[in-house]
Amino acid sequence: MAVTSGAGLPKRRPRPFLITGATVIDGTGAPPMADVSILVRDGRFAEVGASRTPVPRGVRVVDAAGKWIIPGLVDAHVHVESAADARAMIRWGVTSARLMAESVESSQAAAARSRGHRRTPEFFPAAPIFTAPGGWWSAEPPDPRVDRFPSSVEAARAAVLRARSLGTAEIKIMDDDMGWCRDPLPRLPKIGAEVRAALIRTARENGLRVAVHAPDLADARDAVVDGTTVLAHGIVDAPVPAELAARMRSGGVFYVPTLDIFDFLADPRAFMRRALSDVRIRESLPARTLARYGTAAYFDTYRDRYPNAAYVSRQLPVLYGNVKTLAAAGVDVALGTDMWAFPGAGAHLELEDFVAAGLTPIEALRAATLVSARSMGASADRGTIEAGKRADFIVLENDPARDIRNTRSIERVFKGGRVAWSRYRSEKTED
Repeated sequence: MAVTSGAGLPKRRPRPFLITGATVIDGTGAPPMADVSILVRDGRFAEVGASRTPVPRGVRVVDAAGKWIIPGLVDAHVHVESAADARAMIRWGVTSARLMAESVESSQAAAARSRGHRRTPEFFPAAPIFTAPGGWWSAEPPDPRVDRFPSSVEAARAAVLRARSLGTAEIKIMDDDMGWCRDPLPRLPKIGAEVRAALIRTARENGLRVAVHAPDLADARDAVVDGTTVLAHGIVDAPVPAELAARMRSGGVFYVPTLDIFDFLADPRAFMRRALSDVRIRESLPARTLARYGTAAYFDTYRDRYPNAAYVSRQLPVLYGNVKTLAAAGVDVALGTDMWAFPGAGAHLELEDFVAAGLTPIEALRAATLVSARSMGASADRGTIEAGKRADFIVLENDPARDIRNTRSIERVFKGGRVAWSRYRSEKTED
């Protein structure tokens, strides 16, 4: 793909450019479109359609013949521990992400910074993360402005209203005793049913989205009945019955199965072998990280922390089957990773998992773009390659419709119409 090298975020309006000759998978679920022209102006897709002549005056032409273009990936479940994590996400084409966070104010500040920074995805916070005292995620930092551990309906309502006043558009609730991965370790306290219902009800009454962590069927059903908008993990213990699938569809509940996390916990060594067998993933990691992923101490940590690996392994067919069942029932399945070991690259492993679960590559890409953006309330602005939307997109060397692993053949990543990552080291992408 011939293109002039870009240099940082320009202080003046960037020159519009026209990409010609590419095959486009637009994220809507439509088949690939060959020989497409894409006009990018002011950071947005101005025109998308058949190759055009003459070229508009003052427009730079970029020849992308033989390349494939897909929307920027939208990861609907991330935790970010460092700036390096965010850079890794952009390197792998994740241009937007739902940021699960403990503190409303700090996550709102991170989201504001991300909007003007090319080397990070744009973040959409789900904060705070509510849980029970001593429950899953209670050891993480408290929110200094919001009670993350409400003990009554009144406290739950007050906490949600406080979070809303601080700017959150979505909250997250932990509803899991973690037995599915921690047995025989002691099970953790769960948030009370009345408190959970009050959190969800108050959020929905005040226009907020709600993501619930509930991998067990009974907990997931409770969350759906209460009115959640997102199930933040797959259901692992039992097949989803038809009545629940129908309720999820009619209620507009998004299902984010995070398959790679369950794969990892079922067998960390096998998961690492699979991920690191791809030289592109292996070479993207710092040498120190790569070395750590090969040590016995690394795997011992997960064996000790999550000893119920045999159960998770036995349940993987159920987990994968639920993805296919819900997709076939018309439930919106979105892509999220929760993958700490491979930020960014985890989205591509998850795409491979989606295809293994029975989705086509085109369906998997739709889940990772349009549907994930919808789950965050952002699809009017991103998630597909359509006129008027933000020009977040990835240029690929190989055809992902033929092999979903070809999403890893990234040549360039664009965020807001500017190069955010390029495999050509001569291109400057720093802010």
